[in-house]
Amino acid sequence: MKRVLRQSLRMAISASMILALAAPLTAHAAEEIYYYDSYINKTSGIQLYSVGQVDGNQFVDAVVARQQDGSYAKWQEPFQYFRKNDSGSLQLTGNDDPEQSYVYDPQSQSILRKTIYALSPDGKWGYLERSRYLLMPTSPLGSGYIGKFNDHYLKNMKTGAVSVYYSSQRYYRALWLNQHTLLESGYNETARQNVISTYNPSTGERQELLKGTMYNWNFNKGIIYYVKNEPQRLPWVYDLKSGTSRLITDYSELETLFPASPSSRPEAVLPQDTVLKDLPVVEIPVALTYEYSVNLDGQSVDVSTVFSNMGQDWIPVKPLAAALGWSIEVPERSSAVDRSAGYSYEISSGSKSVNLTPANSFNSGSRLYISQAQLKQLGYSSIAFTPYLQK
Repeated sequence: MKRVLRQSLRMAISASMILALAAPLTAHAAEEIYYYDSYINKTSGIQLYSVGQVDGNQFVDAVVARQQDGSYAKWQEPFQYFRKNDSGSLQLTGNDDPEQSYVYDPQSQSILRKTIYALSPDGKWGYLERSRYLLMPTSPLGSGYIGKFNDHYLKNMKTGAVSVYYSSQRYYRALWLNQHTLLESGYNETARQNVISTYNPSTGERQELLKGTMYNWNFNKGIIYYVKNEPQRLPWVYDLKSGTSRLITDYSELETLFPASPSSRPEAVLPQDTVLKDLPVVEIPVALTYEYSVNLDGQSVDVSTVFSNMGQDWIPVKPLAAALGWSIEVPERSSAVDRSAGYSYEISSGSKSVNLTPANSFNSGSRLYISQAQLKQLGYSSIAFTPYLQK
């Protein structure tokens, strides 16, 4: 939604710039500041603003911080935008990069590169959604299309184990309902229709609640807004505690039961004469975090993650190649090669090599993953994974 807002702002601003060019020249004044998000901590005194401003023929984005002396400075590039997430951190980049995302941690006042999981209320599980793309075959001749898969990960925060527990090309979303129960809404292949259900990652049990699609929720009241799988798409409210539903006949009631999120406009604002391009730059410390250490024949390499999918463990290739001196080549493919392969990489370690394709590897966010069996093909006999657990 914010991305759409930013694009709309840019279009509106571009139109105003065209009109301004036709107007008589006047003394330069600072343009209006557009606020995307803000973070103000009255206890620590931290004030941060994710903002944008027209500067001539370009649009400047910046994260602006109020300094202890009352002056303002902007963060170093490329950190020019943030949004608050449910964990309390300020997210600086998206979730789709398996090499981790950047977030600002207000407690340490530093930028962390880490995997951003939505933690369950009891803190025992983490949930994450990522999308990936794969060339899909559509005929025996090998012609295909690019298919988008939505992969849904769960992390056991006690053991550190990460797995893809659900993957689909269809609509699906999940939210923590209570303790560590996921409330799901998506297309069910078996039922061949949209279903709302609950899933317990501790037991692997899934319970169907309704046939329909969830539109909104209010967990404080213990209710969800959904529509049934019927042409009318009438609004219904389901009580999660009693398991009963009722039809809504007055749409104004929906606004009362499911109020809109409060505006992100800050309580305090930047001085009116602020010019983003002229602000001094303050360097925020950046730290890397890792989920696993991979040990191959006594050589340890820190990696962003190790995860399982359908019982198969997957390890990122890039950090192993960099640390262990592997070579990565893209072999030439003849026209006879099935295009459904999508990609082909030859990984070499000394005299041994292995070829990775979609049929025998995993690829997400342009990050390639290798299996234990393929590591053994490269000559490694002792393979161990050690998770870094939260203290």
